[in-house]
Amino acid sequence: MSGTLSRGEGKGPAVGIDLGTTLSVIACLDASGRPETLPNNLGDRLTPSAVVCDGGELLVGREAVRASVMAPEKYADCFKRDIGEAYFHRLVCGHRVPPEVLSAFVLRQLKRDAEARLGPIRRVVITVPAFFDEARRRATQEAGRLAGLEVLDIVNEPTAAALAIGHQHGYLAEDGEASGSARERMLVYDLGGGTFDVTVLETDGQEFRALATAGDVQLGGKDFDQRLVEHVAELFRAAHGLDPRSDPQDAAQLWLDAQEVKHALSQRRKAVLTCAYAGLRMKLEIQREQFEETTADLLYRTESTTVQVVREAGLTWSDIDRVLLVGGSTRMPKVAEMLEGLTGKAPDRSASPDEAVAHGAALYAGMLMQSPKASGRLINVNSHSLGVAGIEVATRLRFNCVVIPKNTQLPHRVVKNFVTEREGQRSVRVPIVEGESRRPDECIPLGECVVRNLPPGLPKGTKVQVEFAYAANGRIAVAAQVPSARQSASVTVDRSRQAALEDLETWERRLKQSGDDAFVAEEATGVNDTLANPADALERLDELYTLVGRAVLRMDDLPDTVTLALQSAQEAMGKVAPAQAKMTAAEKARRSASTTSEALHADAAYARAKGEHEQRVSEADFALLVLGRECVAKKVIPEEAWIYLDEIQDLQRRLRNT
Repeated sequence: MSGTLSRGEGKGPAVGIDLGTTLSVIACLDASGRPETLPNNLGDRLTPSAVVCDGGELLVGREAVRASVMAPEKYADCFKRDIGEAYFHRLVCGHRVPPEVLSAFVLRQLKRDAEARLGPIRRVVITVPAFFDEARRRATQEAGRLAGLEVLDIVNEPTAAALAIGHQHGYLAEDGEASGSARERMLVYDLGGGTFDVTVLETDGQEFRALATAGDVQLGGKDFDQRLVEHVAELFRAAHGLDPRSDPQDAAQLWLDAQEVKHALSQRRKAVLTCAYAGLRMKLEIQREQFEETTADLLYRTESTTVQVVREAGLTWSDIDRVLLVGGSTRMPKVAEMLEGLTGKAPDRSASPDEAVAHGAALYAGMLMQSPKASGRLINVNSHSLGVAGIEVATRLRFNCVVIPKNTQLPHRVVKNFVTEREGQRSVRVPIVEGESRRPDECIPLGECVVRNLPPGLPKGTKVQVEFAYAANGRIAVAAQVPSARQSASVTVDRSRQAALEDLETWERRLKQSGDDAFVAEEATGVNDTLANPADALERLDELYTLVGRAVLRMDDLPDTVTLALQSAQEAMGKVAPAQAKMTAAEKARRSASTTSEALHADAAYARAKGEHEQRVSEADFALLVLGRECVAKKVIPEEAWIYLDEIQDLQRRLRNT
């Protein structure tokens, strides 16, 4: 991403937002061009990324977290992890709310609080984890739109942090000239509340060039909290035979207390946690060593990724000049200890791990708006490969032909040649996918480019030229042409163009109505044949469709109209058993580990295998759900599944009346 582009011609303040998994920050450039954090309406510099709708009132931030204990079913947090996932909506007040909408509520609150100091705000830069794929970046852009913001650009969090550090250390001079010509390579280790990124950048003071990036969008401080919650719950259950997580309110309180203990253990060797459930109270002393032992495999996952990204950058540890810590979770002492042992350098803690990303985003916004106080240039890399879903000549199987590999510096343009599949082909379809897997169905489809109206009689193997252009702002343009036929087509994948969700006001009215205790009580009486709890009904409906899907798998003859869904379900089910075997083998290796080093590696391998197994089971269940829905809609139902049909139809009717 290049900061030399102009989007706003300097109109309005240069604002950057770090939309975090657990905490969000908004910053702007002051009159002298220095980034500063804008406090929220409570005077806090950090705003929890949390939403609750209780008593007919929508709350965002610290007040939402406080209310979560009394109303956990009306509360949502950590929704950034699900953003861009079409089917991962959060259940709030009985409604399945898209993560884009929940993120938009947070962005809108940040906007309102900042406007109290700055006046109207519209143009912003929003940061995302470097490892976010295009679907997640598009969803973040949509959240900004819903919040009433014009998103100038999406910038990677580690890159933004490096920019802030560069400004703080005087790399970027206000007159636009670099303060020094020495080239420095930085490793940015970003462990936030819900995501992890590590990026290697190179800078000469004016140009910040990403060399390689990697990460994990399902690893962050929340996972460390969960380990502590599990540890305490097991101790309580061993002592009293009860699980304190059984009650939603007690579970919510335990999570908050575990977070406080984790923070305390970053400063002290031990901390006290009191766990209460069913009238029982248990005071526990948690040692830092205990906490580090229960989370060792999580830290090892970040270590493996760090080693990988340095290798992908083509560097050795001696080539790294500075190690930057970003994200609140880097306050855990074991993080700095691990990195120093790995790199041989003490990590740089000179910038606030919570605010550096937002400060860098504000600086980048200033560059885009051509602020005279902000200059420089950012050059990023793509975090995921782009390719074409083609057919391999030798095997006749579909495969992902990578055209632009991950960690390619942007912008980038490349031309690749393909050939037509058969004689007399009248059109050529070029499916565009994002991902590393060789299998297209395991990648993310971004769109397709179709060349139509080819002349008849075109021989098999006719040359097709495909050009990919990946712009610095994330826009992907693909053009395909058949030179011998003088026919061509093009398509642009633009993250600003997507199906719009309902506006925030509509969602807010819906949640406030459902969050009103009086309304819920009236609804629970069953008047007008509506449902007392639509969420339970939807869950039961999904369960019934899945049962239908399982029954369909046992049918011999199915019409072509459901063949595609059947194949998807069969493929998904076929992946479960190998994942189960892999997890079992990893568990066996874990138990036989004899040294601490072996145990750490074995734990990490088991965690990965378990995660893969859970993912495969989830994918299989979803594929069966889709198959069941399609078969019910097309009345392709095996005899053994007819028993579910009456309940399905009844639930559908009652949901329509709700």
